[in-house]
Amino acid sequence: MYDDVESDFWKDIFVHLQHKNMVRVGAERLLLCDVENVFQKFSLAHPELQPQSQVNESSASWEIFVTSTIKLRLFIQSGIKASLLQKKGADFVKIADAKFPYNPFPEISELLSKRDFYECEIFRLKEAGAKNDRRNKLAAEFIKAYAEEKIGKGLGATWQLEEKGDIFVLHIMPAGGEEKQLELSAQDFAQKIEEYIQ
Repeated sequence: MYDDVESDFWKDIFVHLQHKNMVRVGAERLLLCDVENVFQKFSLAHPELQPQSQVNESSASWEIFVTSTIKLRLFIQSGIKASLLQKKGADFVKIADAKFPYNPFPEISELLSKRDFYECEIFRLKEAGAKNDRRNKLAAEFIKAYAEEKIGKGLGATWQLEEKGDIFVLHIMPAGGEEKQLELSAQDFAQKIEEYIQ
């Protein structure tokens, strides 16, 4: 399942890695003639990982799972193009591309060494998002009950609630009148509805 929280998180990490690669002092370019040696050195340094690679006369590709749902792919010709892909169903979709001017393997090693930390951060972000979603659902139920009592029964008007993240838009259709929209939050909905009906 494609996940925006995870996708956005890894895009930010990817941009950071690209920037680090661009400004690394003493960095060397990765030439096509050197890739097999570099791939082998990486595999020897990280025997627990299982990258997939292909090398021919005109190009090389290398990919590795960063997590069970995120894959990093390199395509090397005269330059280095890196892509991040996220699992979506049985396939992977590209979530970011970047060009690395220098050998990206120092940054890749650093990325992989921080995987556990990054996965904890993603979990924390998802938990915060889920908590916020639950809070918004509860707020929506309170707003609906209040709107029905004050506007539906009290004024005899029809209404509809639209959720936009942490903001709620209450569309009020008075009998024979023009639609009015109230922008509400979980904190101010009662006050704003009271102001409208006065």
